[in-house]
Amino acid sequence: MDWKAVLSDLRAHLPPGGGGVVRGSLRWLETEMRASGANPSSVRNIIYRDVGTPADKAALRAVLAGLAREVGRPLPDTPLPEAPPAVPDELDLLGRSKKRAYRQFLAGVRAGRAPRLIVCGRAGAGKTVLLSHVARALAAQGVPVRQLFLSGEAAGTLQAPAPSGSSFAALAQAQLDGARQALPASGALLLRVTGDLTLHGGPPRLPGGTPVDPATWAARTLLERAPAGVAVLLAVEGDAPAGAPCEVIELRPPTAAEAREYLMARLNVPRAEADRLVQETGRHLDRLTLLASLSGGDVRPADLLGDPDSRLLTERTAALNAAGPDRAAPWPDALLGALLGGAPATLPPHARALLRGTPEGGWRPAPVLSAAWPAVSRAAQTGALRILTRLEDPALGAYRLAALAALQDWTALAAHVAAHPDDIRHLPALWPALRAAPPGPDRETLARAVVTHHAGRGEYNEPRARDALFTLMESPRDAVRAWARVKLAESSLEGGNMDAARTQLEHPDVTGMDLGSLNAAGQAATRDPWTVTAQADALLVHAALARWQGDLAGATRAAGDPRAQQGGPRALLWRGLIAKDAGRWDEALGALRAVPASSPLLSARARYQQGDLHLRLGQPGEALGALLDASARLEAAGGSAEEVARVLARTATAQRRLGRPSDALDSLNAALTRIPADERRHADGVPRARLLSEGVPILLALGRHDEALAQAARALGLLARSEVRPAETRYRERRTRYRVALAYLSRGLGRPYLQPLLGPPPGADHPDLAQARVILDGLLEQAQPRGDREQMLRFDMLLSRALSEPDPARALVFTDRALGMAGHAYEEAQARVMRADVLLRTGPQEAALPDLNRAHALLRRVQVGLSGAGAAVGSPDGAAAPDPGLHAQLLALEARATIREGAPALRWLRDALRAGAGGDLRAFQGGVWREAALALEAFHPDPAGVLRDLGVPFDPQVLRPSDALRLHDHAGHVGHAGHAGHAGHAG
Repeated sequence: MDWKAVLSDLRAHLPPGGGGVVRGSLRWLETEMRASGANPSSVRNIIYRDVGTPADKAALRAVLAGLAREVGRPLPDTPLPEAPPAVPDELDLLGRSKKRAYRQFLAGVRAGRAPRLIVCGRAGAGKTVLLSHVARALAAQGVPVRQLFLSGEAAGTLQAPAPSGSSFAALAQAQLDGARQALPASGALLLRVTGDLTLHGGPPRLPGGTPVDPATWAARTLLERAPAGVAVLLAVEGDAPAGAPCEVIELRPPTAAEAREYLMARLNVPRAEADRLVQETGRHLDRLTLLASLSGGDVRPADLLGDPDSRLLTERTAALNAAGPDRAAPWPDALLGALLGGAPATLPPHARALLRGTPEGGWRPAPVLSAAWPAVSRAAQTGALRILTRLEDPALGAYRLAALAALQDWTALAAHVAAHPDDIRHLPALWPALRAAPPGPDRETLARAVVTHHAGRGEYNEPRARDALFTLMESPRDAVRAWARVKLAESSLEGGNMDAARTQLEHPDVTGMDLGSLNAAGQAATRDPWTVTAQADALLVHAALARWQGDLAGATRAAGDPRAQQGGPRALLWRGLIAKDAGRWDEALGALRAVPASSPLLSARARYQQGDLHLRLGQPGEALGALLDASARLEAAGGSAEEVARVLARTATAQRRLGRPSDALDSLNAALTRIPADERRHADGVPRARLLSEGVPILLALGRHDEALAQAARALGLLARSEVRPAETRYRERRTRYRVALAYLSRGLGRPYLQPLLGPPPGADHPDLAQARVILDGLLEQAQPRGDREQMLRFDMLLSRALSEPDPARALVFTDRALGMAGHAYEEAQARVMRADVLLRTGPQEAALPDLNRAHALLRRVQVGLSGAGAAVGSPDGAAAPDPGLHAQLLALEARATIREGAPALRWLRDALRAGAGGDLRAFQGGVWREAALALEAFHPDPAGVLRDLGVPFDPQVLRPSDALRLHDHAGHVGHAGHAGHAGHAG
C-alpha cells in the first residue's frame, strides 16, 4: 500500500482543524499509535519507507481506516502481509540459531518457495524440537508434511528393497531406491539423521558404491533429489556434510542459565530443582523440552519417537502392551529392566516421567506414553517382542509366552510348553489368540495345555477350558479326540456325575484305543503321545470310579497298571490316595512323598494329602507342618482359590486339634475370603458351605455356640441351593448336620468343644443333649453310603452319640459299635478313651483300667506312627507327636480313676502334664485340671485334706475345693494353661 498517497488523500478531505495537534498529522498519528499499544516511532518509517513490523503496520492501517470512515473515503484493498506465527517458547528462550532456522524455513514456504535448509549440531542441540515445531506450524497452514527419522538400521523405515546382489553397487542402488520411495511428491520433507545410520546392515553408500557418512548420504540422496516443489529441512548430528548444497545453520545447546530459566518457567520448580534437572539432562534441549511438555500433556507421538531414550521406552512398552498378558497389571521392575537394558528408575528424567510407579510396586504407563503406542512400527514391536522371548527369569514366564503368541510363533510356543509343562499356567489368558492359530499339531498342543491347566485346578467348567476341549474334539486325529473324551470323563467325575463319566469312557474314541498293547518292559508300546497320555488318564478315571464305589482293590489295580505310570506325578498322587483310603499307610505315604516338587501343583496336593493322613492317624502337629507347606506351594504355583481355601480350612482343623482355636479361626477366615460370599456368582454352593461347616467346631472350641449354629445354618442353606455335585452335596449336608449336633452337645455339657470333654453324669440330661441325640440318631439310622470318608463320619457320630447319652449302659452300646469299626491305632484309642469315660461317669472303677491301659499303649503306637513318617516331616527322633487333645482326655480320665488316692494322684498328674509325654499339652492343662478338680470334689471323701497335703490354701467360706485346686500355682501354671478353657467359658 502507498502509505504516503493514502495519507495525502485523507488530509485533503479533512475539515480545517482548530488549535493543538492537527488530525492526520504525523504527531497525531504517533499519539493514536501509542494509545493503541503500537510503537509510535514506527509511523514515519512506515509512511515514508514502508518499513515496520506487521503488527505496527496493522495498527497504523486501523488508525487510517478510522479517518477514512469519517470523510467517506475508501482505503486500498491491498491486504497487509500476514504476521508470521509466534516463535515457540522453546526456541525463543533457548537460542537465536533455532529462531532463525524456524522463521527462515517457514517464511520460504509461506512465500510459495520450496526452501532447502540443513541444521547441524551435537545431540541435544535442539534439532528434534525444531523439526517438531516446524511440523506443527506447517500442518496448521495445511502444508502436507512427511517426517523421516533415520537412526540405526533404517532400511525398514525407508522400505528399501532387498539388494539384487552383494556388490557395493547393488547395495547402493537398493539404498537409492528406498530413498526415492521415501520422497514426497509435494509439501515438505522434515528429515532427521543420526550418526549411527546403517542400511541393510552396512554404511550408507552413494551411487556407485562409495561409503559416506550419514549426513552426506542424506544430503545427496534425499535433499538434492527431492522434487522441485518440495521443501526440505535436514537435521544432522555433528558437522554439516562437506559441500552442502544449501544453507547450513549450526544449532547449539542452551546455556545452563537458559536451561534453568526455561525449566523454572515451564515446570514452576525452584532454582535448586531446576539445576538438578539441568545437570541430569546435560543441557540436552530435546530432553528439556520433552520434560517440560510432559507436565502439560502437550506431547505428540512423534516427540517421543524422536528422542532415543523415550523412543526406546515407547517401543518396548508398546510391545509389552501388544503381548499382554494382563494389560491391567503393572509391569514388574525386573521385566522393564530386562527390556530397557537397565533399571527403569535410572532413566533420564524426561523418559522416567513417562512412567508411573515404583520398583517395588511395579510400573504403569503415563497417558502420553500409551497414546504413542499406535505410532510404533510393527518392526520395532517385533524386535522388542523377540527380546521378551529370550527372558530366562522364571518369574517372567507369562511375558515370554505372551510374546511368542503376539509373534504368532506357534511352533516355538508349543515347543516351550512341552519342555516346561509348569508354564502352562500362563496359557489360559492367551487362549483367544491361541484359538486363532491355524489348525494343526501346534494348536492342538496348546489347546491340550490349556485344558490340562484348568483340569489340574478342577476348573473343568471354565469357559476357556471348555472351548479348548471342544476345539480338540474337532480334530481329525483319533488319538486327540480320545484324549479329549477322557478329559470330559474327568469333568463328569469332578462334578459327581459318575454315569456320565462312564459314558465318556465307553465312547468309541476311547474304546478304540489299544489298551492292551504293552511291550516286553511292561510299557505302552504305542509311541503316539496323545494315546499314551489318554490311556494313562483313562486308567486313573477308572481308578477314581472304583474308589467312589468302594472297590479299593479295583482302584488299586487300575492305578497300578504300568500304562498309568505315563501319568507321572498324577499317577503317584492317585496311588497315594487309594492306598490311603485302603489303610495302607506306608504305601500311601511313599507314593505321596514321591510326587516331585518339579510339579508344584501336584506336589502341593500330595502334601495336603499327607497332612490329612497325619490328621487321620492322630498326629495333628505333623499334619500342620504338611498343610502349611501345601498352602505355600499352592500359592506359589497359582492354585485355584477354592483349592487354597480347602487347604487353609484343613490347616484350621489341625490348629484346633492342637488347642489353638484362635489361630484356627484366623486360618478359616483367610479361607473364607478366597470364596466370595455372593453366591449369585456360583451355581456350586459346596465350596463355601464346606468352609462354613469346617468353622463350626472352631467356634465351638471358643465357646461361641450361637455363632456356630448360625454358621451351620448358612452352610445348610447353601447346600440346599447347590445345583452341581449331588454326591458331594449330600455328604457335606450330613457332615454339617453332624456338626449342628456337636453344637448342642457342647452347649449341653456346658463346655467349649475342646478336650478334655467328658460325658454327663448318669441321669443328668439337658435339652441340648436331647437335641444332639435326636440329630445323631436320625443320621445314624440312614443307610451308610460307600466310601472311606463316610465310614470315618459314622465312627465320629457313634462316639458323639455316646458322649451325649446320660445312660451309661446305652452309651456303652455306641462305644462298642465304634470300637468294632476302628481301623487303626488312633481310632481304637479314641474308642477306648470314650469307653473309659462312660465307665467312670459313676466314679472310679477298676473296670475302666483295661481300656485306659490299652489307650495308653495305642497312643504310644500313634506316636511311633508311620514308618519314616516323622522323618518325612522333620521330627528329629523320627517319631510323630500324638494328638495332645486325646492325650489330655486320657490324663483327665486317669485322674478321675485314681482320684481316691488323693494327693499322690494329683502330683502324678502335675508331673505328667509338665512332661507332656511327647505332645504339647499347655493348651489343654486348664481343662485337665478342671476335670481333676471336679473329680476330687465329687469322688474323694476329704477334698480339704487333699488340699492340705498339697499345700493349697483353702478357705471354704471363699472357694470351692475344685476352684482352690485349679487356681493354685502348683497346679502346673494353671492360670496360664487354662486360657483356652476360660476363653470357651467366656464365650
